[in-house]
Amino acid sequence: MTIEIPGFKARGHSKQLIVLLHAYMSSPQKLRSLQQVVEQEFPDADLYIPTLPASGSSIARPTDIINRLLDDIDNIVNNRQQASQPMAYEKILLIGHSLGALLARKLYICACGETPTAPIEEEISAHTPRLWAEQVERIILLAGMNRGWRISHHLSVINAILWTIGTLWGNILWLFCGRPPLIFTIRKGAAFITQLRIHWIHMRNSAKERNRGSALTIQLLGSIDDMVSPQDNIDLVSGHDFVYLDVPYSGHANVINMDDPSALPSIDAEMSKGVKTVGAARAEVFKNALLKSKDLLIQESIIPSDLPPEKQRHNVTDVAFVIHGIRDKGYWTHKIARRILLLARKQKIEGVVYATETSSYGYFPMLPFLLPTKRREKVEWMMDQYAEALALYPNAQFSFVGHSNGTYLLTRALRDYPVCRFKNVVLAGSVVRTRYDWKSVIAKGQVKNVLNYVATADWVVAFFPRAIQMLRIQDLGSAGHDGFQANALTPQVGQVKYVKGGHGAALNEANWDAIAHFVLTGNPQHPPPSIQSTRQSWLIKLPGFVAPLIWLVILALIVLACRSIWCLQILEWQKTLLLVAFSGALWKLITVL
Repeated sequence: MTIEIPGFKARGHSKQLIVLLHAYMSSPQKLRSLQQVVEQEFPDADLYIPTLPASGSSIARPTDIINRLLDDIDNIVNNRQQASQPMAYEKILLIGHSLGALLARKLYICACGETPTAPIEEEISAHTPRLWAEQVERIILLAGMNRGWRISHHLSVINAILWTIGTLWGNILWLFCGRPPLIFTIRKGAAFITQLRIHWIHMRNSAKERNRGSALTIQLLGSIDDMVSPQDNIDLVSGHDFVYLDVPYSGHANVINMDDPSALPSIDAEMSKGVKTVGAARAEVFKNALLKSKDLLIQESIIPSDLPPEKQRHNVTDVAFVIHGIRDKGYWTHKIARRILLLARKQKIEGVVYATETSSYGYFPMLPFLLPTKRREKVEWMMDQYAEALALYPNAQFSFVGHSNGTYLLTRALRDYPVCRFKNVVLAGSVVRTRYDWKSVIAKGQVKNVLNYVATADWVVAFFPRAIQMLRIQDLGSAGHDGFQANALTPQVGQVKYVKGGHGAALNEANWDAIAHFVLTGNPQHPPPSIQSTRQSWLIKLPGFVAPLIWLVILALIVLACRSIWCLQILEWQKTLLLVAFSGALWKLITVL
């Protein structure tokens, strides 16, 4: 019985199924020379080479693509079993190029089924494992951007310009379509790719006990890739057990061109035992990935990094993230982290070993903070750090201390990344909405305990996030000024009203022990009497009520200033110079403050 699935090609009575997944803005036709090598080495294998919705303007959800791939392979396997076959396939190979490499990894994760500690996205049907997952013998990744892409100095000038323009176009698509373009879902730190990395870590850690999830994974690296940096191609965190093979004279796009007739330099041709062309040299490496044993491939593999991957610290049981906010380089984070470590050492709880994570995303001025795209970049940065910490400390629970934008990073991550988990959470100078749904987050097991500090004179939150919350135009709010509303609270969410001071009031050194105590135990402790207060003054409450009006007044004053300059009785070039100087000063003010 034949089966009609686009991209499926049955070939004889094979016991093998080989899946080929193409790249972004590519097609199955671009994999033709790769397919020919596969057909030559596996003359009787069934092939599945689907056309993916991966055009330049695609807004397809990667989770929808994975669902389709799972359904198609399920149908292929079931059809073969119905044809009186005791086992559909004895061997399955997953091969992907660039975006296709990420999809191949996610496909395998979902086929193996989710683990209790890392639930897969609700929209993917992966709650129970597929039987065919146990037949997946190896996964071959060609130029797989395993940590995602980003615009960096590694790009050529042309690619940097094109990618910058493409990013602007992607943001416009996102704005009008209500969801990110496909290419944004595989940007470094984005939800899909970060969760893929985290799911992979959990899958590998539980592979032995589940008897699935340990397929040999081979990464083929182009020697001259100018689209994705080596640091983003290579994931020594979730891919620490990959086999890495170099593909000579290859870039990100042409690593799949096995029929390239370009002649190899004579010295390479002499060393390669009769291989004369670049395409043949690429095919030779690809054949090795297809056919050689794991032991032989490991002997040929070289970790493509100047520094070896960090060794996993299995003895660490708890990790505290301490993340700073806007207009701040985060030097204080190290001090609070040291206090947490010191208090943990004093308590001497048997079997408990603490570590801290205090990475900084750099100085973040007020204007970028008010732009959703810029805040989203910081969320992606934090989740990239989360994935790395998860790999480094596989047995640890995570807790969190955040100030200002750090509180936003946490709450947005909890919403966008279902695998994100924190035990005890401290919020200071919070810019989170007062109606944030803590009940749902706690019910899902993403957070255990929360402590929110409310300051007596937090002018920053009163003027900016509260105005945005009142206008309901973004997902910022004034929990650091007003506290969370009663309908958002649960017994696990505590609030300290109030600590004396402004935006950084809760970070007063006198309060470090109370913060550390909550991180370690989940039990709130009163701040020292010297910084406690029972109420806010009417002066700080006033801007909270009229914040939107104040912003309208500031905008009107800026317009009035420009108009006044333009109406001056001076020469035109002098007016232009004054307007440029005024605009420059204003821009400097809002991008530095």
